[in-house]
Amino acid sequence: MSSDDRFADIVLRGAVVYTADRRRPWAETVAVKAGKIAYVGAVDGAGSFIGPQTENLDLNGKLILPGFRDAHIHPLTGSLNLLECRLTGPAHLSAYLSQIAAYAKANEDQSFIRGGGWLPDAFPACGPNRKDLDAVVAARPVLLKSMDGHSAWVNTKALELAGMTGDMVDPPGGLIERNPVTGEATGTLREWSAMALVESRLPVPSRRDMNMAGWAFMERAARLGIVSVHEAMAKEAELTAYGDLDRSGELTLRVQAALLCEPELGMDQVADLQERREAFTGRLVSPQAVKIFIDGVVEGHTAWLLQPYADRPGFRGERLWSPDALNRMVAALDRVGFQIHLHAVGDGAVRMALDALAGAQKANGRRDARHMIAHCDLIAPDDLPRFRSLGVIANVQPVWFYEEKNFGTTTLPALGNDRARRLYPMRQLVENGTTVVCGSDWPFSGELNTFNPLDAIQVGVTRHGPDGEAAPAYTPEECVDLATMIDGHTVRSAYAAFQEDLTGVLTVGKSADLIVLDRNLFDIPATEIAQARVLLTLFEGRPAFSDPALG
Repeated sequence: MSSDDRFADIVLRGAVVYTADRRRPWAETVAVKAGKIAYVGAVDGAGSFIGPQTENLDLNGKLILPGFRDAHIHPLTGSLNLLECRLTGPAHLSAYLSQIAAYAKANEDQSFIRGGGWLPDAFPACGPNRKDLDAVVAARPVLLKSMDGHSAWVNTKALELAGMTGDMVDPPGGLIERNPVTGEATGTLREWSAMALVESRLPVPSRRDMNMAGWAFMERAARLGIVSVHEAMAKEAELTAYGDLDRSGELTLRVQAALLCEPELGMDQVADLQERREAFTGRLVSPQAVKIFIDGVVEGHTAWLLQPYADRPGFRGERLWSPDALNRMVAALDRVGFQIHLHAVGDGAVRMALDALAGAQKANGRRDARHMIAHCDLIAPDDLPRFRSLGVIANVQPVWFYEEKNFGTTTLPALGNDRARRLYPMRQLVENGTTVVCGSDWPFSGELNTFNPLDAIQVGVTRHGPDGEAAPAYTPEECVDLATMIDGHTVRSAYAAFQEDLTGVLTVGKSADLIVLDRNLFDIPATEIAQARVLLTLFEGRPAFSDPALG
């Protein structure tokens, strides 16, 4: 080795470095060479790494962290949505209709209108009505998804396109809201199987559209310090786009992908999922997981509960799988080595997920599977210890951990006070020894519709929403400390992706996936965390984003 080979490409000195390594959590300087971390330690130990070509930056007390990882997100869907009809602002029907009318006028050449973002608070419990949409767009089909992505508002033209008649039965796991007198569809479709009745008739985005969505997402993600994502519902179009970007060398983040497993396809799809895993695995793309939806969401009364909804006696929600079918599928997927990513919101769905994973362990033997349950909003107290005992990861969305504006009109009536005050038990999960990782679920991330990890970290630490301390903290006893929230976005998420030997902490030999923030989060009020800015994002030692303010 020549003497120049000893020198680093970049030295970031004079910083506060949180390494996320339990053995040595703090340092002052990081040196990067050939895409890997060559040195982490005190300023005076970095001198031998600085040569004539080394980029030598004095950070003057700024914070260095491992790059952020989003453990549950829909990057391409979200980026495509930005180009569609986005409903924003207060939850008012008139405001939504004005936005829809303006979009329709500006896009007269489009044969259909697709988009979303509406909040349930704008409508009665039965959801929005097609006749209101007909008043502003009657000649073209319209499909607009709710903010959580589990309901759709459609017009009459869209229902006609789907051939939907009054005697059409609800699809498995879905719900067609109907006029109680006539039985006709009112224009609200609940859950994926019902929405697909219309969505499957609309043109799909092209390969170029998907690739452009990928480029747009990567640019935004780099500005937010994100170096890895878990694509939470990958079909062939998403996998193809990620593969294109990977092969072209354009990916500036790692992609773990969960292949969608659909209940109506039954056990025959296991072989197809294995083929997709093989076909789409690349250098930075890893489709090693399978996504299974067990239930829906509380807002649409489709989350599966152990006890009936408080405002619908005798009704426990909608589940997409019977327990027997779920158990068979989970055991089969586990047997062929998939990591299983289960969507479970209600306490009944969480129990179904835990039971299925326990059954798979009994049938196949225990292995280092790192299966995860996503969301797990409501967990029965008896089920909390089962996460650790089964080795199941809790994949949570901290941007939900506050009292949203529709809490009093939607969540509270649906669940009743006791269950509504037991949502999002982050601290209990941590204290029970559960591995907890954090995702945004963007663009279905609720009222605070963001995939900025700093927003999520602030909410997780404070249990306050975007209005800060203007409203009471939601179940403040579930607050966790800053390091726990950072770890959920870094080292823990790397573990969930089987990448702890490669990345997720700042130690010598790991990939140089790191970020520089403009302030030390550990030295400011928790209510100011989201105000911090990312100044530099390095992915494999190369700048994915660099703010001119860095110098």
